[in-house]
Amino acid sequence: MNAFTAVTYDVCPHESLCEAMNRYEIEKEEDIQAAAARAAEQDVAPLVEVYQTPAGKEAVPLLYKTYTFEAYTCRCGEPRD
Repeated sequence: MNAFTAVTYDVCPHESLCEAMNRYEIEKEEDIQAAAARAAEQDVAPLVEVYQTPAGKEAVPLLYKTYTFEAYTCRCGEPRD
């Protein structure tokens, strides 16, 4: 059985930053997109990559899907009011 893991990233194009923050195991009965959205909200992360690990001892995680969340996009280059 495949396992899924969501990895959140802090991204700032102005600082050339794309840094992994946290990983979250996704339960097999969870909706993957909803789990990615919860992880993004918890970490205020604009980017979440979901990796799939096939069953087996030597299995290597493979990128399953990338989600972006505009609500958490860096705004440091925008003028302030």
